Amino acid sequence: MNAREVAAVLGEIAMLGELAGESPFRVRAFAAAARTLETSGADLEALARSGELTSLPGVGPTIAGTIRELVETGRSSEHEALRARTPVGVYDLLRLPGLGTKRVRTLYAELGIDSLDRLEAAARSGEVARLPGFGAKTEARILDGLTFVRAASGRRRYPQALEVAVALLEPLRVHPGVAAAEIAGELRRRMETVAAVDLVAVSASPVEVLEDFLELHGLGDTVEAAVEGRASLRLRDGLQVRLRCVPAARFVAAMVWETGSDGHLRELAAQAEERGMRLDADGLHRGPGLVPLPDEEALYAALGLGYVHPELREGEGEVVAAAEGRLPRLLELADLRGTFHCHTTYSDGRASVAEMAEGARARGWRYLGIADHSRSAGYAGGLSPAAVRRQLREIRAWNREHGGEGAERFRLFAGTEADILPDGTLDYPDDVLAGFDYVVGSVHSSFAMGERAMTDRVLRALENPHLTILGHPTGRLLLTREGYGIDVLAVIDAAAERGVAIEINADPHRLDLDWRHLRYAAERGVLIPINPDAHSVRGLDNVAFGVNAARKGWLTAREVLNAWELEEVEEHLAKRKPGGPP
Repeated sequence: MNAREVAAVLGEIAMLGELAGESPFRVRAFAAAARTLETSGADLEALARSGELTSLPGVGPTIAGTIRELVETGRSSEHEALRARTPVGVYDLLRLPGLGTKRVRTLYAELGIDSLDRLEAAARSGEVARLPGFGAKTEARILDGLTFVRAASGRRRYPQALEVAVALLEPLRVHPGVAAAEIAGELRRRMETVAAVDLVAVSASPVEVLEDFLELHGLGDTVEAAVEGRASLRLRDGLQVRLRCVPAARFVAAMVWETGSDGHLRELAAQAEERGMRLDADGLHRGPGLVPLPDEEALYAALGLGYVHPELREGEGEVVAAAEGRLPRLLELADLRGTFHCHTTYSDGRASVAEMAEGARARGWRYLGIADHSRSAGYAGGLSPAAVRRQLREIRAWNREHGGEGAERFRLFAGTEADILPDGTLDYPDDVLAGFDYVVGSVHSSFAMGERAMTDRVLRALENPHLTILGHPTGRLLLTREGYGIDVLAVIDAAAERGVAIEINADPHRLDLDWRHLRYAAERGVLIPINPDAHSVRGLDNVAFGVNAARKGWLTAREVLNAWELEEVEEHLAKRKPGGPP
């Protein structure tokens, strides 16, 4: 297990320990160690072998023992014991906004509430409001949040689901009865959240493979089915895992079918019918026989279509576009030349300006934008005007000393993530805003002001000539918090009129702007930067999740601002500044 995977387990031990009423000191220690490891590049295997795990900040002998067990065996006996003592439904309760582990523990201890259904019944009867520390307002918030949590139940964000899929694939691919195995389903389509991990394997002995798969992964989980070449189980947190085994001749069609979506498959099936064929889960049929398919490109070609990348298979007109040769050349991760909206130790980041710059250069980029929080973001160490001036001096000095020349030139852009205040103004006066190379404007407060008021707030911010990029425009946190009410299309229209870019915030907890709005934004001429919202050097890699979203939104490299070359970006930002060149 790598450091991030170990951090996730330590974090869950802390959470479950708090639920179980364990020592607060112990809970805090595990939580602190989890935070340390989350962004650590430490080689835990090497440290475990040398007995030096306790050299890590916040890791004492007890936690070191847990880490060693995880590294050596891939599991933790303490973690498994805590999970076994925790009802499955409690995980859903923890997703409700405003509850937290202490309140969930109270609900379980005082009322025996261990599921969303029991919580709803207790809230509607007034039992929750009568508990110490709750009250009528908390009870009302719980009832408001239940719909959102139920929709999120059993789902995981893309990177967490991918980790599960990779862990399942490793033993599957080395099984003697498996010739090949791949990821399908929502995960292959790069959906931002995933309800099921779908796998397809080539096997001449499916019964044996499925039995071994369930024996290996079914412990502590719920086996739902194991019939006709398919097996299904549900993990303790509700995530479904499905494995389908097929003979080699049916693998290509099975991959297309199990990747989906339903809308895409309906359109493909209609294409097949028009051509005198039939497409179903077992293959592409012409009369009584199977059409031989060496790869997916061949299947689409047999249907008179250009190849449709998995990210586009959503039943959103991609089949018609493929038939007419209108599918775009989608953005690739390698197209990116830099990024914006990154934080440093000046606000709530964990790396210095110089460390972030070197991290960007190590990724082969030519520029990086630093955009620390503005002064109203006291919770995130927002910068006073004096701190802004110090940072601007540091960035300019770094460029002079390390920027290089010619094709090797690298530039740090000096920006800010300025809060969009409730009245729609930006968080610095014009003379401070004028000193930045660019300004990201984001809403971080007063989320409950209503759709009309929130839309007006953001529209007023878009009128500010200093605003360059609108940050995470709906404020959503995937599986944690719905976005605030806002008329997204009206915001896109206004951004197009004002020449303001709208970011894909590529933090996998956000992925905001949603990919479903990207095509409209691009059609209106809005530039889309993919911003990692990085708070560490490692966080720069969030851009990969943003590229997934951009591809789902049909975006090309020219529609993505940070796929532009350094000189083009410099020219664009100069033109955007008030009083800049025409």
